[in-house]
Amino acid sequence: MPNKTVAVLFGGRSVEHEVSVISAHQVMDALDQAGFPILPIYITKLGDLYAGEGLHNLELYREQTFHAAGLKNVFRVGLSPDRSVRQLVVHPVAGGGLLSKGPKLWADVFFPVLHGTHGEDGSIQGLFELADVPYVGSGILASAIGMDKVRTKRILEEAGIPTLDCLEVSRAEWTADPDAFAAEVEKKYPYPVIVKPVCLGSSVGVTRAADRAALTDALDLALEIDVRALVEEALTDFIELNCAVMGPPERASACEQPIGYEAVLSFDDKYKHGGKKLGGAKTGTGAGSAGMAGLRREIPAPIGDALTAQVQELAVKAFRAIGAAGVARVDFLYQAAGKRLLLNEINTLPGSLAYYLWEVDGLRFDQLVSMLVQSALDRHEAKRATTYSFTANLLTR
Repeated sequence: MPNKTVAVLFGGRSVEHEVSVISAHQVMDALDQAGFPILPIYITKLGDLYAGEGLHNLELYREQTFHAAGLKNVFRVGLSPDRSVRQLVVHPVAGGGLLSKGPKLWADVFFPVLHGTHGEDGSIQGLFELADVPYVGSGILASAIGMDKVRTKRILEEAGIPTLDCLEVSRAEWTADPDAFAAEVEKKYPYPVIVKPVCLGSSVGVTRAADRAALTDALDLALEIDVRALVEEALTDFIELNCAVMGPPERASACEQPIGYEAVLSFDDKYKHGGKKLGGAKTGTGAGSAGMAGLRREIPAPIGDALTAQVQELAVKAFRAIGAAGVARVDFLYQAAGKRLLLNEINTLPGSLAYYLWEVDGLRFDQLVSMLVQSALDRHEAKRATTYSFTANLLTR
């Protein structure tokens, strides 16, 4: 299998663009260590696609603006939804013709490491389905559900998995009558409350609001970067517990407990406290940030066997409930008083692929990505048994 070329897609039109760049370079280092040929595909913040081996270099992305000029063996490309076009097409502006000017660039498996919108939300998965290519991770529906915190809650509730209740508001509703929604929040929840964009991750736009003014500011922010926001109660005296799930067939990782932070883990908490070590992966051109692996945490979480088993069981149950595939991280909130365990959210494409949760069980990062690539190939092969069209006489006379 290591002779299979793996295209790693990263960046994208998302507020989590930089997180994606970090995670992807970790993944590429791990794939390289596992022996896979790699085709990096970088998606700029404007949505332009570039492909070529020269993109596996973290130094290229430290500036706010990406410059492709002068990069050796890097081409501006596009991925065609036409399943008969088995190569990346050179962009007409960059190459002069759709299938001319440049080498044949293609891969056996596509590995999206795109956090947030236009990558983790089912968008790129839809393109993969149309192009009929094997790809790593959850499909269209599970990706879309996992990105939507409100829809996730509803599905988990139906599956009997406890979550925090919430109130939802759209940008249009908030703009039309902010006082009415603020009053609805205050009627249902005491301050402080937590405000979140519905379809973003990495704690971007997540705010703790202690009064009406803070609530207004928090919703203004959340609805600037998403079209919907939610408000939920702010728990007290709780700990966070996370568990990763891989599959199918499903298996749960060790549990972790993030430590040293209060209330809400911010973007900076998650991504700016790490060093340069990338776990079991090489630290060559991809080194530079540990991403989620740099967060201070206890692994395994010191919570006892019974609670560990409960977290792992609910994590697998949630993974199945949304129809996830590949690897996902499932985040919980636990209040010791009353032994209240609540599923907070599911991340269908977690930062660093949550490899640090598998390493404690002896699974190296290069082994993890190898398993994910094989799973993608297996699922694509299984799809070939599906009939998508048949002959009908509806149009004959």
